[in-house]
Amino acid sequence: MAAQRTDTSVEVIPGSAQLQTEGTSSQKRKQKRVPWMSPTRFRWISQIAFMIVFIGIGCQFYFFVRYCESGGTTPYFSRPPGIEACLPIGAFMSLKYFLGMGKVDPIHPAGFIIFASILLTSFLFQRGFCSWICPVGTISEWAWRLGDWIKSKFNKTVRYWVEMFPVKLTCGLSMITTPIIALMILDVINFSSFKSLYVISHTLFYVMLSFIGIALIAPFVLPKKIWPARLEDSIARAWKYSIFAFFAVSILIKMPAQQLEVIFTRSPYMKVADVMMLNFFRNLSLLAIIVLSLLFLFSILNKNYWCRYFCPYGAIIGLLGWASVFRIVRDSKTCIDCGKCTKACPVLIEVDKKKIVYSQECWACYDCVEVCPVSGALDMKIVGIGKKVHYAVYAGLVVGLFVVFMNTARFTGVWYNNVSLDEYMYRISEVDDPKYKHKQGKFEIE
Repeated sequence: MAAQRTDTSVEVIPGSAQLQTEGTSSQKRKQKRVPWMSPTRFRWISQIAFMIVFIGIGCQFYFFVRYCESGGTTPYFSRPPGIEACLPIGAFMSLKYFLGMGKVDPIHPAGFIIFASILLTSFLFQRGFCSWICPVGTISEWAWRLGDWIKSKFNKTVRYWVEMFPVKLTCGLSMITTPIIALMILDVINFSSFKSLYVISHTLFYVMLSFIGIALIAPFVLPKKIWPARLEDSIARAWKYSIFAFFAVSILIKMPAQQLEVIFTRSPYMKVADVMMLNFFRNLSLLAIIVLSLLFLFSILNKNYWCRYFCPYGAIIGLLGWASVFRIVRDSKTCIDCGKCTKACPVLIEVDKKKIVYSQECWACYDCVEVCPVSGALDMKIVGIGKKVHYAVYAGLVVGLFVVFMNTARFTGVWYNNVSLDEYMYRISEVDDPKYKHKQGKFEIE
């Protein structure tokens, strides 16, 4: 997707520390040394470490639930509070509860602490959480790197359509869902509206079907001059922002904090929300298997597919990241316009066209900095000071703040919930009771 380059070739002189650009032989630039411990390898170490922790938490929670289900006959494992990181909607509710009542959710406090630490980390250091910590981001990155190897076997035409099919499909779906979500936010329609649409007006129903068909077909048939790839990408990314807006309005704005206090203290569902999440994955429906399989397949075919187009966390922390003073900065005087930084960017930012990268999609992954062949042409810097930030220092700030934030909560007693082991065993034994279900955000109260 990078713009076409001018005919400026770069020759690396073996054994020399200089680059010579054709037509500008009088200008000599210092070639960067490429150490063994690169930003990518350093980031992989961080990713693997957090992935191991995440897998360990998941296994521990599974065995804890098995212990409760068996009535205490299987080996005992304590419940890991970190599992609450898998409850993103609950984290939104906890944030509103904290802002409205000044208290931490007593049922899933670790979920709020993790969410708050992500928000703070992003506010200070951009989306470093996505590339250096998040297990989903790790899976997404390793999936597209596998995909790049697979696609290297294809010819140019096949590679283009393999890469662009997920984006075009998502673009079409986004044109359908984004307006619907907007109407739901404005209370023009609700979930029940779709059930009665056909009954109310056959004409309106068929008009809507026609629009759906046009929206899905248009990205595949319109020429690039009318429908460029950047436009497709922008429309597709609108999906995650509309999802975030829906939850932000529904929970942060419309839901009273007093109502949340009742839900947290008296709702049976909230006591076992983490168990319900586990049961969802243990008993996947055919539809869920198909959707998850497609998401993973598209993540192989297209770079960071889930993170760029669907993740509501990515939307909110990307917006918060605008406040960060840590930015990728390009020195136009030493830049040789080779375009390697843009080609390396995992979220398709045109780095070579910017002086300072302010995009909310930037992961601060240092991939563009690593591939830049000229020392000092591209670096992470503190805007306003101009101080270069080494990737190890940046990683230490992002990971360090995240870990310190959670451990502070652990040592101050905010990390653990107030549900006893006996209550867990009792509630898990009757988890199939209708009172543990919820419908469209409505919870039964005891």
